[in-house]
Amino acid sequence: MNSRAQDLSPTAIRERILDAAEACLIEFGYGSRLHAVITERAGLSRPTVYKYVGDQAQIFEALLQREITRFFTLLDPVLRGLDRLDDGFVECVVFAVGYARRHPVLQKGLRDDPATVLPWFTVQSGPLIERGAEFLAPYFERMRRDGPAVSAQVICEWAFRLVSSLITTTGCVDTDDERALRELVRGLLSIGAVPAVEPA
Repeated sequence: MNSRAQDLSPTAIRERILDAAEACLIEFGYGSRLHAVITERAGLSRPTVYKYVGDQAQIFEALLQREITRFFTLLDPVLRGLDRLDDGFVECVVFAVGYARRHPVLQKGLRDDPATVLPWFTVQSGPLIERGAEFLAPYFERMRRDGPAVSAQVICEWAFRLVSSLITTTGCVDTDDERALRELVRGLLSIGAVPAVEPA
């Protein structure tokens, strides 16, 4: 790195640290003690890294938050032009699964260190669900104007839980095949249209 910390804005320093963290996670994985390697890759001193991002756990958290922001930025145009709730739900899930399947840091973690990554989608998923609902609720609220009387928050949570399952487990449908994935999600939605059977 050519520029020194004093020549950079706080935002540029933080981005440099997170870029280095992303590269180190892809190269070395989640299991090693990465703080020193990230510091070296960023070309910054340890005190500077601690000052602008924090320890290794805080770096991972900041990297996760940055990736979520990037994801929502890319998802926005996918949802913006859709008016029907079923279309919006399906396209949201298909986009999210495809994005996760192509994400090198996430895939490296799921493959090499699932014990570190899986809690984000299971027992520690509350903040991700809340952040997802905050972003998605206005879209789903607009799309469901004439649709079912289900809260947008519930729809968001269902989308998150479905995406989490599809990216962390395997099944009989090839979720790398976008057409097959779209058919699967549409099929799941159609279950809601089946009338409930009255108990005998």
